Amino acid sequence: MATAATTAVPLAMSPASGLALRPAPSEPTRPYVVLARGRPAARALVGELRWRVRRYYTAALPGFATFLTPRELADLRADPRVRAVEPDGEIRAAPAGRPQTPSAAQAPGTGTTVYVVDSGLDSARAEFGDRAWHAFDATGGTGRDCDGHGTQVAGRVHDAAPAARIGSVRVLGCDGSGTLSDLLAGLDWIHRHSRGPSVATLSVDGDRSAALRTATRRLARSGVFVAESARSEGCRITPGGRTFSPYTPELAGAAAQLLELHPASGSSALATSLKCTAAGGVIRQNPTGAPTLHVRDGGF
Repeated sequence: MATAATTAVPLAMSPASGLALRPAPSEPTRPYVVLARGRPAARALVGELRWRVRRYYTAALPGFATFLTPRELADLRADPRVRAVEPDGEIRAAPAGRPQTPSAAQAPGTGTTVYVVDSGLDSARAEFGDRAWHAFDATGGTGRDCDGHGTQVAGRVHDAAPAARIGSVRVLGCDGSGTLSDLLAGLDWIHRHSRGPSVATLSVDGDRSAALRTATRRLARSGVFVAESARSEGCRITPGGRTFSPYTPELAGAAAQLLELHPASGSSALATSLKCTAAGGVIRQNPTGAPTLHVRDGGF
């Protein structure tokens, strides 16, 4: 079991000129997520803000979570090293619908791992056996699911791919809500620790976040198939490899099935085989010759 409350901030940094030279803030501070223009820029900015930086992301995106005064916020938004600054807003569990007709199983998902980014996991559930574990807890707890949403999602993933390993990445609290910075920390952990054919399922809201879009796009490009929640019917894929469906647990399970058969397949090839609609027509139909998994009545 691996749990952590924060993502470590690099210690070997010397303060650069700028915000670190100011006196202690007399103005109130608020939490924000800063998306930098590259990792060197992020490290330099963290060095300047290090006393109030809460999380430093090393893989999911070049950026960090911090507290800022209104004056510091204005300075960062005007800094050429910064791509975007957004409030560290609330995220919530998203309801996941059930497809009218389950997908036709072609494999049980042997040799694959599905990371359930949610409210935790009741790993003692008998159906999981020894295939489910608490991988990471961004809230600083033990990974236990005190809301139930994450365990429900994991159970549906297990139904679709019963031989797949399920790693719980807890980013939501007992009321089904969490923060953007915790969600990014969970994705950062997956990016750094995933090995072999892997899937991440996110039944959470928050797609309006530029930082989250960057993190999920980078995770998909690293080779992890990312199934994200959507309100509209059907399945769609973006040019960056992000895949959206209202049935994220089943989509993740179906991706695990195909990854057992074709472990080297990329996100775009898997999405195409799963009959996802390509945004902008950039994905050719079935480019790898992988078997197509048919789902009726609206699909994923």
